[in-house]
Amino acid sequence: PLYNTEAYIKDCLDSLVAQTFTDFEVIIIDDGSPPGGARIAASYASSDNRFKLIGQPNKGLSEARNTGLKIMRGEYVTFIDSDDCVTPNYLETLFFIAQLHQADIACCMSQIIDVNYVADGNTPNTAVSKLLTAEEAARIALYQDSLPDYSAWNKLYKANLWKERRFPAGMIFEDLAKIPEALLDANKVAVTKSKLYLYRKHPTSVLSSKFSIKNTVLLDIAENVFEAMKPRSKKLYKAARSMLVSASFSILMRTQDTEEFAECRQRAFKQIRKYRFVTFFDLSIRMR
Repeated sequence: PLYNTEAYIKDCLDSLVAQTFTDFEVIIIDDGSPPGGARIAASYASSDNRFKLIGQPNKGLSEARNTGLKIMRGEYVTFIDSDDCVTPNYLETLFFIAQLHQADIACCMSQIIDVNYVADGNTPNTAVSKLLTAEEAARIALYQDSLPDYSAWNKLYKANLWKERRFPAGMIFEDLAKIPEALLDANKVAVTKSKLYLYRKHPTSVLSSKFSIKNTVLLDIAENVFEAMKPRSKKLYKAARSMLVSASFSILMRTQDTEEFAECRQRAFKQIRKYRFVTFFDLSIRMR
C-alpha cells in the first residue's frame, strides 16, 4: 500500500530490488496518494516488469491490501508497508524456512528504524529456525510478547490462506482482526529470530499517531477475537483473555476521561474487573 509515504517509498522499493530471491511480483497499490509517491513507484514499474502499480481512490490500508490480494498470482504472499524496508535476504530466508519445514507461514523478527535510516546493503546472518503448531503460533501472537506476533508484515504466507480472507474495510488494528485466525488456519508456522523486516517509526506512523475515537475500535476487535478463540481450546482462551485485558488497559491509558470516550472506557473497565485476577495469575502474560 502507498499513501503519503513519498519520503520513504524509494527506500522500500530499493530494498525489494535488492532481494537475493528474484522470482517475485511486487504489487504497489496507490491508495489515492499525492502524485509524488506515485511517480516514484511508476518509475520502478516502467523499468522492472516485476513491479506493478495499481491506482485506486483512497480507501485505507485494509482495502489497499485487499485490492492486492484480489490480483496476486503467486504461490506465496507477503505484506510490506511503503514506509518500511526489508533486508536483502528477507524473501530468500522466509521462503527457505517455509520449504524446509513445509509450513504455510514463515515469520521473522522486525527491527525499528528511524527517518534517517539508510540501507547499507548488508545481509544479516540467518538465525536457526524452529517450527510451531498452528495453535502454538496463534497463542504466542495473542500473548503479544514473542514470535510470531500478530502483525501482517514480517511474514510469508501460503496464498491459499488469503483466498477467502480479507482485512476489514475502513478499520485500523486490522492485523489483530485477521492474523491470529490466519495463524490458526495454517498447517504449521516456521519462525526465525533473524531481524529481516525493518519497521520505520516516524511522526506520522500508526504507532506514533495520537489516539482518537477511531482507535477505540481496538476494544471491539479484541472482544471479537476473544469470543472467536474461546471455544477453540483452553490455551487459546487464556491467551485471548490476556490480549483482551491488555487492550482494555491500553484504552484506559491512552484515552481521556471525557464524554467522547466514556462508553469505551466503561467497557474497558468492565473487562478488566471481570478478568483481572485470573489474568494476573497467568504466568504467560507479558510484563508491560
